[in-house]
Amino acid sequence: MSTASVGRVDRLLPIVLAALVLGVAIWAANPYPVGVFHDDGVYVILGKSLATGQGYRFLHLPGAPAATHYPPLYPLFLALLWKAAPSFPGNVQTFLFANALLLGVVALGVDAFAQRVLGWPRVESAVAALIATLSTPLIMLSSLVLSEPMFAALLFPTLIAAERCSKEDASIKSVVITSIALGVLGLVRTHALALTIAFIGVLALRTRWKPALVAASVVCATIAPWELWLAANAGVAHGTLAGSYGTYSSWLATGAISGGVAFVTRTMATNAKEVMALVADHFSLTDDSFARNCMASLVIVMAIVGGWRAWRRAPVLVLFAVVYSLVLLAWPFTPWRFVYAVWPVLILFIGQAAMLVAERPARFGNLQRIACAAAVSVIAIGALRQESRAYAQRSWRQPGVTAAAQIAPLVRWVVAETKENDVVAVDGEQLVYLFTGRHALPVAPFTAAEYVHPRTASENAESLRDLIREYPVRYVATISPGNRASVDLLSRDSMPTRGPNGAVKLVPLGALAAGEAFRVEPSAR
Repeated sequence: MSTASVGRVDRLLPIVLAALVLGVAIWAANPYPVGVFHDDGVYVILGKSLATGQGYRFLHLPGAPAATHYPPLYPLFLALLWKAAPSFPGNVQTFLFANALLLGVVALGVDAFAQRVLGWPRVESAVAALIATLSTPLIMLSSLVLSEPMFAALLFPTLIAAERCSKEDASIKSVVITSIALGVLGLVRTHALALTIAFIGVLALRTRWKPALVAASVVCATIAPWELWLAANAGVAHGTLAGSYGTYSSWLATGAISGGVAFVTRTMATNAKEVMALVADHFSLTDDSFARNCMASLVIVMAIVGGWRAWRRAPVLVLFAVVYSLVLLAWPFTPWRFVYAVWPVLILFIGQAAMLVAERPARFGNLQRIACAAAVSVIAIGALRQESRAYAQRSWRQPGVTAAAQIAPLVRWVVAETKENDVVAVDGEQLVYLFTGRHALPVAPFTAAEYVHPRTASENAESLRDLIREYPVRYVATISPGNRASVDLLSRDSMPTRGPNGAVKLVPLGALAAGEAFRVEPSAR
């Protein structure tokens, strides 16, 4: 092939790559009842609040308190889309199309990083980008109104800049620009601050103290407005609402203080098992539990080998993966979204391990090369098996379909039995607001400690009592057997619950799916 032809291929391949990923993402996406995953509904509510000039507020909660739980950039992105397509739920299709575009950007970023930083050949980098973005983890995330596609789209350009600044005698201007990008990434996903730690850490390891200090200062300045907003509105979401709508720091601190070292160790052990299961879900050759564990272990070992090899060329990426993994393991919440958000990093590490023997065969004997080739082959076959099944079943849609079917009876009940100005305490309060317009509150709190120490029915009953004391709740409705038990306890309590309008009681109205509905009425006592 002539030099001119090679040049044309190099120019066209990224376009073809992005177009292919975009097309598959559009095909995979399907409008769904936004809110079934909680965060997706709250993101849309925040986008609506910004788009309609009401500020950065939780419109679905009584009093529309200031939002202090979610960083603002993805809601701001949704607000711009809401301006262009203001009709809900019709604009969900617009949100999903935007995510598909972002996934195309992710593919370009992975491809560019593999070439420019890791030094991969043209074809191998494009293949890795396709595998990383068309695997079900990112296809699933792009088909939901969540912030991970934006995070992944910004991650790799920022990584390329960070690697360049860490290796070269970069100008302070380049460090400043890179640090602004790091701060912006942290305003999309709080966990992205792991990349800031990695960048500054690599600069420090290379005794480049001035750039490290500049980077720390600029990142802090970039996120300062958000931190000032948090400080100004600290405690706005309190009590039962603090877990779902307060700051991450207070939520995590409360869990750690109440649980101590045991809480942290149990969280890490639980998340380690969850990560192993997630990896097995995408690479296992069989559904046998032992085989799944073996396969997950093999993939993780290969990723570690790839990370070790990538250190020389991409130390920021490797240190980011280490810090991010530690945060992920210690974070008291199911890790699937956190793992899927950096799925391309896992693919790149596996690719690095696969290239080790191919590029440097002299360092290994025949037995080692055969073992490595066998490991890569087994991983590839497992991935092909699982992805074929997922695509055939469109498995990324099933969680949303299942959750929508579960909550549908509650939404229908709220529409039929409540008035527009009623305040309701319900499961899926964000979805209920979006599809009924009622101000809604959660039936039960969300705490960090419950990840390893589930709350009892009596504890949730007391939290609901506090909620009714503070807010003018008119109805309580749940489709959850666990929440039903809590509300039943409160309804049988001989002592009245005092609300904003005096002493009240809960009156059962009848079964609702697997739960029950209650009306809050004045008490004669």
